[in-house]
Parts: sequence; structure tokens; C-alpha cells
Amino acid sequence: MSTIDFTCKKCEGTFEIESSDLIDGSEDLLCPHCQNRLSKSAQEDFTQALAEFSVQIQAIAKKFTLGMELSTDEALPLHEEEVEDESDEDEFEDDEDDEDDEDDADDDIVGADDED
Repeated sequence: MSTIDFTCKKCEGTFEIESSDLIDGSEDLLCPHCQNRLSKSAQEDFTQALAEFSVQIQAIAKKFTLGMELSTDEALPLHEEEVEDESDEDEFEDDEDDEDDEDDADDDIVGADDED
């Protein structure tokens, strides 16, 4: 399908991975510079979405050629409540200090829901 360029938010290192290697499981989404990685469930969700996207691209390719550039800095969440439910532990699962901060943040969110 294509090559995907990544920039690690932890070390700012850049790397690329063939999307087909992610889809078939022969490659993990892992920063080669600092070993930062997604959680297993986040990687499974991403590769499943990438596989479905690949199927849709193949269907479109019968009628159109597609070129595309995507930046997560520009991407808007489809469902705000889904984004709020996700925690930073998916981004840095080895960073225990972040997990303590997440617990505090989750308490704030729960408290806010109780007031409504």
C-alpha cells in the first residue's frame, strides 16, 4: 500500500514503516530510537483500521487514483467522548509517572460527569 512516516513524541526521532508490514503483523509500531511503543490494544485498533482503509482504497482504485497526506496535528476527533476516554498510558506504557497523573485526571472527569 504505502510507507507511513512517524515522528516519536517522546524523543522526536523519525522513522517509517510500510503499511503492509503493520497490517500483516510483521512490524510493530515502535520507535527505533527510544523504544517508545503503542499499547498492544492501540496497535491492534490501528492495524485493523489500516487494513479496512486498504480495502476501501482498493475499491476506489477501480475508478480513481488517490494521493493523500495526513497529519495527526490537523486531525479532528470524530467523537469527542471517545478521545476523552483514552489515556496517555497508550502513548507511553512504560512511563509509570504518567499513570499516576492519569488516575488524577480520570477522577476529575468522573467528578465532572456527576455534576451534570
